[in-house]
Amino acid sequence: MLPKHTTQLFSPAESVRLAIVLAGASLAFAHQVCEVPAAVDFAFFLVLVVVVGIPHGAVDHLVDEQCLKYRHQNFSTFRFLLKYLVQMLAYAGLWLIFPGFSLLLFLLFSVWHFGESDMQPAPRHPIWSVVKFALGSLVLFFILLREPDLTGDLVYRITLSNPVAREVWTTAVIYQRPVILGLGVLLLCSFLLAQHREPVKHSGRGWLQFVVVLVVVSVLPLLPAFAVYFAGWHSLNTFQHMNEFLAAEGSDQSLWKKAMPFTLLAIVFLAGVALFWWNVFSHLDPLPVLFIFFAIITLPHLLIMHRMFRAKTVLQ
Repeated sequence: MLPKHTTQLFSPAESVRLAIVLAGASLAFAHQVCEVPAAVDFAFFLVLVVVVGIPHGAVDHLVDEQCLKYRHQNFSTFRFLLKYLVQMLAYAGLWLIFPGFSLLLFLLFSVWHFGESDMQPAPRHPIWSVVKFALGSLVLFFILLREPDLTGDLVYRITLSNPVAREVWTTAVIYQRPVILGLGVLLLCSFLLAQHREPVKHSGRGWLQFVVVLVVVSVLPLLPAFAVYFAGWHSLNTFQHMNEFLAAEGSDQSLWKKAMPFTLLAIVFLAGVALFWWNVFSHLDPLPVLFIFFAIITLPHLLIMHRMFRAKTVLQ
């Protein structure tokens, strides 16, 4: 959480974050004073994911190339795309056979990914791993609790009406305060111990922005709440981490421009899938399929980011 030094009041990334936070706060205010159509929440979610979220995963090929370069190995775009596709197909097959296990796997990967990204820089010490996992768990659980009934219903539909999955989520909701308190205590204790063992300097300014983002998240429904965190915090942070790792001479905006080819390709692909679904499978429930599709295309990105953070730790 170390924002780049700048003589301006806000860095470009912080300016974007501020705009997203203000937009989220405005939407939250609208929810308090009137009935906001669900389409507005979905549009808010879609815009942030398309403009900020997708681009942050559209330079995975550059990150993978840099990882291989540090290991003195050659990069092949064909091999990269083939590996990406194979991982997606393998995970899609797992969803077809074991949806409940696949959901658990995705949640665990996401928890680790969020915590690993948010706690940068952090050594590869076991205690720091606990800190990352506790932070990621706390953030994800906090977001999912924005609309616990909707989340529970989605879990039930995703896992093909698995009663165990619904029971687990129902229990988590009933005991949400002890769970959040327990994760908070684990995070605080592990962080203090980790700082004692291997101290790392973090930015107070960065943590303050993190808290502001979570405050806005706390007053929003599920979809826009996730969008504010995912785009306004996680994606912008990851852009900065990737820019530093790639030793790019340009700014985060330059990296965003480099992400445009694969971003546009992803948008066209998603639009094509949506059109196909609308014409062929419009009678089926789209939300579980949308979530599973998102999980499938996200998994390779999570693995590449993990390799990047490991490589950054070695280089530090």
